[in-house]
Amino acid sequence: MPEPTTNPPAILTIAPGDAIDLQMHTTYSDGSWAPDALLAYLAEQRFRVVAITDHDQVTHIPETQALGQQHGVVVIPALEMTTLWHGVNADILCFAPLESGFIGDDLANVVRRTEEGQLANTHAVHAELLRQGYTFPHQMEVLLAQGSELRRPGDNMLLLQAHGYAQSPGQALKMIWDAGYRSIKAPIAEGLAAAHASGAITILAHPGRSDGEIHRFDLPELVELLDEQPLDGIETYYPVHTPEQTQTYHRLAQERGLLESAGSDSHSLRHRAPIPYPAQYCAGLLARLGVSVG
Repeated sequence: MPEPTTNPPAILTIAPGDAIDLQMHTTYSDGSWAPDALLAYLAEQRFRVVAITDHDQVTHIPETQALGQQHGVVVIPALEMTTLWHGVNADILCFAPLESGFIGDDLANVVRRTEEGQLANTHAVHAELLRQGYTFPHQMEVLLAQGSELRRPGDNMLLLQAHGYAQSPGQALKMIWDAGYRSIKAPIAEGLAAAHASGAITILAHPGRSDGEIHRFDLPELVELLDEQPLDGIETYYPVHTPEQTQTYHRLAQERGLLESAGSDSHSLRHRAPIPYPAQYCAGLLARLGVSVG
């Protein structure tokens, strides 16, 4: 169980019913949202507080916060950290208090190593695909949203599908695995220690989701993880969680004094729109970040 912590002074007070969404992704990781387009949409839909949690990415946090100010939406400094626990993937949402305005160096260094390792693997896979005889004459158009550059493993999958070599994401994934793709992850203990040393709050993302490389934690396994690792909370509210899962995570959080988060995991409007969760769902977490709900 996390140690009791005094909440920082509130920088902002919002109403219990105000709209929040604490997990979304842009073109700076694996999303299709351009940051400015996402913030414009959030402003139009009257979101008050949001977190843009690009995977293993800290460089663009100042930009998204500045865009938030322009559009009248408060952006919490945040990221989603890719970690490994007992051989399975455990994605960790990391949030920094508003007063800090940034992610500290310890955490930034861990995720930077992950990002650099994944980028190197992405380029190695691409080189192997070229060696095998695949050609990608339309790469510039396919990856235009990110400057036509390879940035993440899914880019090789997009290229394979766009050029007719793979008929489905599953087939494309198998092809890049065969070409040497490996998911780069930080050991969870190292990641959590770095996050806490940087003053960040750590939340286990989407524990009930299971697809692709995402691992679903059944209740005994989730309890084991929480007993072993000093996580601060759980992403209780998530679009593919069943009502029963949501109730289970909420009850577990209450029993253990854990914080609760809520996120859409929106990657684009076509994939899933941001979800206007009521701020009261995450009042405890928001208070730790300098946002009072009341």
